[in-house]
Amino acid sequence: MTAEKKLKLMLLINWREEGKWSFLQFLKSRKHSIRILQPVSLKHVESPKITYISNYLSELYVPLAALFHRNSVDVVVSWQMRIGVFYGLFKRLLHPGKPPLHIVQDFHIDLTKPTRLYRLQIAFMKLALPGIDHFCCNSTEEEAIYSEMFGIPRDRIRFLPQISPIRWHRMSSGTVGNHIFSYGNSDRDFDTLVHAVSGLSIPTVILSQKYMPQVPLPKHVTIIRNRISENELIDWLATSRMVVIPMQDYRIAAGQISLLEAMSLGKPVVVARNMATREYAVHKESALFYEPGNSQYLSACIRYLWDSESAANEIGIWAKQACLHHIETRATLFTELLEKCAKTWDTVEGIARNRRAELGVPGEK
Repeated sequence: MTAEKKLKLMLLINWREEGKWSFLQFLKSRKHSIRILQPVSLKHVESPKITYISNYLSELYVPLAALFHRNSVDVVVSWQMRIGVFYGLFKRLLHPGKPPLHIVQDFHIDLTKPTRLYRLQIAFMKLALPGIDHFCCNSTEEEAIYSEMFGIPRDRIRFLPQISPIRWHRMSSGTVGNHIFSYGNSDRDFDTLVHAVSGLSIPTVILSQKYMPQVPLPKHVTIIRNRISENELIDWLATSRMVVIPMQDYRIAAGQISLLEAMSLGKPVVVARNMATREYAVHKESALFYEPGNSQYLSACIRYLWDSESAANEIGIWAKQACLHHIETRATLFTELLEKCAKTWDTVEGIARNRRAELGVPGEK
């Protein structure tokens, strides 16, 4: 096998893939053989709750199912952290050190959680690490942190940029409204946003099922608690004057997907700086950054973009261009990773071939 040889890949995911996934199209364009393991289809059950349960449980049964296909693929790519941990554990216990190679596409931990339960989760995760060959994380800072924390060789861990859905980049902003939009459920600090806009009288819409305000809400702040469709989310983003992504802590590598979704639509974004978000934009060029918890500076950023339409438009233009760059970078880096896997296979097959020749197996020289 050479580095140019096309690999047999198996992707482990926790959603129903219907052929619209841009990353899948990218892999197929590289002529790789693709097999996807995903949640059991429930075509005759119209229940979001049952679908959610099936998708959640798939993070255990999909890795189990992957074990039965391991002899027919070269590389397994676990798309979510939990899928990767379970498959890594199974691989370590049942066929340690043997192919296929295993990549975890989204390896991350929360460095701010001191709870006993989370420490137990980390301990469980450590058991799976020998069953993972390559780790993709959300920031360059995490490369060094996780390498030291878990003893992962630096050549096996790398920052792989996330991207927003490709089709979002082809959409226009439409008619811009007269509101700020903010959204998300994980690691958000909406209280700081509420503080920041309390004296601005700017209509602000927060979409979150988990946010429970700890501060009084001004009349111009609205919370949407029901789940909405992707098209409705796009509409809220596209019609906003700006998008604010308030994150809790610099050490939490999260919020980058929301940031990229807004940027891909050409929206000016004010975002809390953390290990992940800082990778995707440049302050005062393609976004405005503020330090987590600093409501005063966040308020100043909002006021600046609200008062300067030209500055907001320019940031939105640069944001969209930055997203296109991240798409190209991701494709390049993942291609390099697969080439590295191919070279590993070269070494493995070469050793096996030489061993067969030593034993006098017919056909080996």
